[in-house]
Amino acid sequence: MRLEHATRKRVGEPAVSEVSGVVLVHNIAPEKQVIVHYRDAGGIWRDVPARYESAPPWGSPERWVFSGIVYPADHAEPARFAIQVVVAGREYWDNNEQHDYLLDPEGIVFGDGQTFGFDRLQRIVEFVGWRYHMDVMKIEEAMPLPGRGYTARYKVTIGRSVGPGRYAHVRCVGIAVRGFDVSVLSQTPCESIPPLDPVTP
Repeated sequence: MRLEHATRKRVGEPAVSEVSGVVLVHNIAPEKQVIVHYRDAGGIWRDVPARYESAPPWGSPERWVFSGIVYPADHAEPARFAIQVVVAGREYWDNNEQHDYLLDPEGIVFGDGQTFGFDRLQRIVEFVGWRYHMDVMKIEEAMPLPGRGYTARYKVTIGRSVGPGRYAHVRCVGIAVRGFDVSVLSQTPCESIPPLDPVTP
């Protein structure tokens, strides 16, 4: 059993910050419970159940989905959670090797390092494709964020490819990477590059 991925997005009106995701579960018995334990905005640990979604024809792993982990829209602290599966009288945990999963606002966290890679730059490329549907043109590393554990910061120039070496809608995004968690720090136009015209990097 492991977390496949989880995202944290601003949704609804009035807006809230919601965590949702997918858990992959080995089908060792037909009856099982998949539970997400999370810490709410007040620091209290709560549970939300995941629900069965699908399984491949050969039966395993099953996909279980969860949502409904909600924080105030302006809650800047990372969401903290872990996954529990109860099956055949036993408990199984995915708690990110006893560190829990941490998920910043507008971020995505992957639960399988072998699938998604431990390389920070590769995770940034994956995140930009998922979040913006754009390509990475340049990555510049900045100083780590103080007081947040080891969180690396990057200034990432992104754009949409319109041909070999040519990009449109170019802008810069501040990206933070902590473990498997990748999230947005800020978004500002690249002052030295026209933001809407194709350019050659």
